[in-house]
Amino acid sequence: MSNAGIYCRISHDGDGDGLGVARQEQDCRVLAERHGLVVADVYIDNDIGASDRSRKKRRPEYERLLEDARSGRIRVVLAYSNSRLTRRLRELEDLIALHERHGVRVLTVVSGEDDLSTADGRMVARIKASVDSAEAERTAERVARKHLENAQNGKPVGGRRPFGWQADRATLNEYEAGLLRQAATDVLAGVRLATIVKRWNDAGVRTVTGKPWSGGVLLQVLRSPRLAGWRTHRVGGSAWSLVPPIVLDKQGQPVRGQWEPIIDHATHLALVQALTSKPDHRSVVPRRNARRYMMTGLLRCAVCNGVMYGNKVGDSHFYRCDTPKCSNTASGPGVDTWVGERIVARSELVAAQTTPAGTDARLAELNAHIDDMNAMIEDVMAAYRNKGISATTAFGNVSKLEESLVPVVAERDALLAETALSAPEALDGGVWEAMDDDRRRAAAERVLQAVYVNKPTKRGNRFDPSRLDAVWK
Repeated sequence: MSNAGIYCRISHDGDGDGLGVARQEQDCRVLAERHGLVVADVYIDNDIGASDRSRKKRRPEYERLLEDARSGRIRVVLAYSNSRLTRRLRELEDLIALHERHGVRVLTVVSGEDDLSTADGRMVARIKASVDSAEAERTAERVARKHLENAQNGKPVGGRRPFGWQADRATLNEYEAGLLRQAATDVLAGVRLATIVKRWNDAGVRTVTGKPWSGGVLLQVLRSPRLAGWRTHRVGGSAWSLVPPIVLDKQGQPVRGQWEPIIDHATHLALVQALTSKPDHRSVVPRRNARRYMMTGLLRCAVCNGVMYGNKVGDSHFYRCDTPKCSNTASGPGVDTWVGERIVARSELVAAQTTPAGTDARLAELNAHIDDMNAMIEDVMAAYRNKGISATTAFGNVSKLEESLVPVVAERDALLAETALSAPEALDGGVWEAMDDDRRRAAAERVLQAVYVNKPTKRGNRFDPSRLDAVWK
């Protein structure tokens, strides 16, 4: 009696219960008994496709099946049908080679047995594989077209609910939405993703899969246009594209999703810019311990112009010049408090960083231009629909108009992002006290070029504010 290996596969197991492959195994065991075969092993690739269009390209159990067949552990491969084994023509050639070199047979419940030892048998097997491959491609095309249609209609993506929304994917989960809004505010204020992630994990906030947050996962969520109400899709979006791309409807317009947005479009543009580019207000000084001490990177020694870094001492800290043989130091709490008081007192400098003169007028001009060009595109398409112009003429004119829209929309979105990034942050004593060091550091970097620490003129360790000189932007 020959040893046989049963291979079971199903492309989509939505319930995750494995009942589809269990039924295949049962039928294959009946087939093995009918042919007098001993089942040596069962190989199961559940919820994995077998076509060239499959998202998961590797099938670990199928690969193990082939290895066991090459080693002689199994002499017969059993499957429910040829399409369960493979929908890839090149993999059929592997099975043919397996038969020619090792004498391995392939038996199926519903597709029968092709005689791979003859030319006619191999021809029939290849024809069947071609049919299976073509059917897989047609199915993939139908699914892709349906996904695009859903995207262009603004329907939410299926699967797990996105963080920030309820199970219907349309209604906000107010608690999670509030967390995302605060995260956006924090990022725009200079807070690192690592700080937000630690805060969330410490508070027991978990992803929709129940896992702790990581910086990469939070970055992906915050960069998604879904936050601002845009429907994304892997195809489409040029002038309005972010990552992932926003889908365009049949008229070439960005599609609004059928759900409540968490932040507005301008805030999201600024958020993406903040997450993908280095802000120009950041200190360029190497920032050892910068994340622990507020003024590292901004504090400079007036004696030698060296950078002063924070150092822990007991339950407190102090700043020390990093230049060898320079002994200039300053009280950490004293410096931090002094700087905070002056930033709050001079918060009008932050408020002065408002939208540059003429930006509002330019935005209005760009939006009006975009509206006019979209109206022209619609006029061209209306003329085509009414048989007033040919398809060639319509396509040529629309293509030119859409191409000219790209730089206009790009300039508009850049201005929106710049406006949101430069929005002033109202500061008073209460707000400053509630800030963590990341936000305080970011606020300091927005208005300060440096703070110089002069050498002591008095004896003792008491903090002397007269030693400090602020250099404002």
